[in-house]
Amino acid sequence: MASAIPGALFAPSADRNKGPILEVLKKHLPAKGHVVEIASGTGQHVAHFARSLPSTLTWQPTEYAGHPGPTAPQQQVTTALDSIVAYTKDMENVSSPCELDASAQDWSLPEPPSGGGPLVGVLATNVTHISPYNVTEGLVKGAYKVLAPSGQLLIYGPFKVGGVASPESNVRFDETLKSQNAEWGLRDVEAVQALAKEEGFHVVEVHEMPANNLMLVFKKN
Repeated sequence: MASAIPGALFAPSADRNKGPILEVLKKHLPAKGHVVEIASGTGQHVAHFARSLPSTLTWQPTEYAGHPGPTAPQQQVTTALDSIVAYTKDMENVSSPCELDASAQDWSLPEPPSGGGPLVGVLATNVTHISPYNVTEGLVKGAYKVLAPSGQLLIYGPFKVGGVASPESNVRFDETLKSQNAEWGLRDVEAVQALAKEEGFHVVEVHEMPANNLMLVFKKN
């Protein structure tokens, strides 16, 4: 969907959930440092967060074109990157977006801005259920490698709890995702937590979010 901003895309769901996500970020992110956003999509989120949080917190938006999307054989990464730029072009605390494969062994990220501080956060919104599980594994492993000590990994989206999707709308959503791509689907909270603990994170908190979503917060030991 097009936005009123030239070159920008508009996702209604991103507009709805940016406020609740921001409240969680306010609780967990420090006032200064660098944050990498995985799969920035349209750019609505990073623009809202960069505008609402202290300007001493700098942001690196990313996007990836390597897997098919719900409505296309392959996501057009240049379209997404252009949209992110359109939303953030006048923001000094947002770096130019870059392509990033979260499942890669090593993340190739631009250097943080001069004076931007350590990499204190990695944020992934609506990634784990619309990508193969190796992306979730890569997200956890990659975040641990790049984060500074005590840095935080925040993962937002719908999840199963105890192996069960709930309520019924999430059950149907899980079935729909798997019908589109057999490698997609809601991940188990406990499995993601076990993966994070194995890598060296500890669980900080699980926030219940609107529309049957969760925000999983981990801190690097």
